[in-house]
Amino acid sequence: MSSRSAVRLGSTIAAGVVAGAVLVTTVIGAGVTSVMGQLEGNITALDVSEQTGTTVTKDESIVVDEDTGETSAFTMVVMGSDSRKGKGNKGYGSLKKFGDIERSDTTMIFHVNADRSQAMGVSIPRDTLMMLPDCTKDGKTVDGYEGRFNEAMVNGGPGCVLKAVESLSGLAIDNFMVVDFAAFKRITEAIGGVEICLEDDVNDPLSGLKLDKGLHTVNGEQALAFVRTRKTLGDGSDTSRIRRQQAFLSSMARKVLSSDILLNPASLLGVLTAATESLTTDPQLANIENLRDLALSMKDLRPKDITFTTMPWKQSGDGATVVVAKKRAAPLWSAIANDTPWPPKADTDQPLLKAAPQDVRVEIINATGQKGTGKQAKRALTNEGFTVVNVKKIKAERIDEYPAEDTIWFDPEWDVSAKTLTYSTGIENTEAIEGQGGTMRLIITEPLTSARSVSIAEATKDPSANVNTGDENFCAS
Repeated sequence: MSSRSAVRLGSTIAAGVVAGAVLVTTVIGAGVTSVMGQLEGNITALDVSEQTGTTVTKDESIVVDEDTGETSAFTMVVMGSDSRKGKGNKGYGSLKKFGDIERSDTTMIFHVNADRSQAMGVSIPRDTLMMLPDCTKDGKTVDGYEGRFNEAMVNGGPGCVLKAVESLSGLAIDNFMVVDFAAFKRITEAIGGVEICLEDDVNDPLSGLKLDKGLHTVNGEQALAFVRTRKTLGDGSDTSRIRRQQAFLSSMARKVLSSDILLNPASLLGVLTAATESLTTDPQLANIENLRDLALSMKDLRPKDITFTTMPWKQSGDGATVVVAKKRAAPLWSAIANDTPWPPKADTDQPLLKAAPQDVRVEIINATGQKGTGKQAKRALTNEGFTVVNVKKIKAERIDEYPAEDTIWFDPEWDVSAKTLTYSTGIENTEAIEGQGGTMRLIITEPLTSARSVSIAEATKDPSANVNTGDENFCAS
């Protein structure tokens, strides 16, 4: 961290910010609601109507549209607090040094479609230069001025952040969550840690992270250090750290959904307590019944259905801040406002794909026992743009060494390429092979005569947006 650590420390709880939302909704959404009553009172309700001009009542349904009676889309802003007040928040800078000013350096718009087929998290870079809105603090008006997005929390708390989000996106959002340092640590400890991947050894004296390259399970202080580390990972920017923090959230969601937490009431209560007891929300979300209904409505969402992205941005020119790229961001804001899929889908059956066929290298392994089927499969793939680097025929006496059904072998680091090949061929049986490299190995046991066309959304080509999904593998470099 730099000398401006008072501002930067807020980024340490990026994963914790959405963790409350992700954990509460995925855990309860899995069908476990018996412990909800024990969570009553954990969440602090905050009325920000003085700032926003919109009153949110706790008894209003957060799931059902009162006019139509149908399930409605849901959008909230989740933000991190770098407050040093409260148990578990000490050790990240003293109140004497940093004061009791509360900033929100980590902010994400979290949107769930009305049909509950997709959820989306949009991170807003903390150093976005913008015209901040007029806000109220301690009964006095703080006039708007040009400044960084993360200053909105200082100027008027969560309500001012909502107004800043609206200024950037045009989205009027009423619901919000605020999480602090302590909540992040408790959540990672309650679920037994989160798996991370490092391409190289890391020794970061500023965050305290010291780990060898490879896979690790981290929790508590070590997990906090991972999401804090900036200068020694990626390109050293906050925007590259956002991608790492999104990957941490994805890994967290996968851990909860694949573990025994959901089957153990004691563990479940511990996780939910950790996820809720340090939350401050609007009155609607503070109502535990509303939170339960929201979670149940999202019960079928899985990591693959969650898309993470960053607000499209460009450099401001001062070397320290960025500005919203309005033209590139417009389709994203429109999709949230109109509750339409994003990125837009060319085919309703196609999942979000990022690797174009021409960038996918394939070796075809012909285990059909039939002459010519390897070349036939090659034609099917090359017709759709794939790069077939080799066709290998397996002798009859060696066929038993290979899978008995069509299978794609892929290196976990190249799972994005595997997704494209899986969709195009329709072969869903896949196996991760560590160290295989960037070439997919397609084992065919039956003739492959055709492949589906693939469409890559323009939004996925924007490096500033860095679109990714909750089921992607990610190794921090």
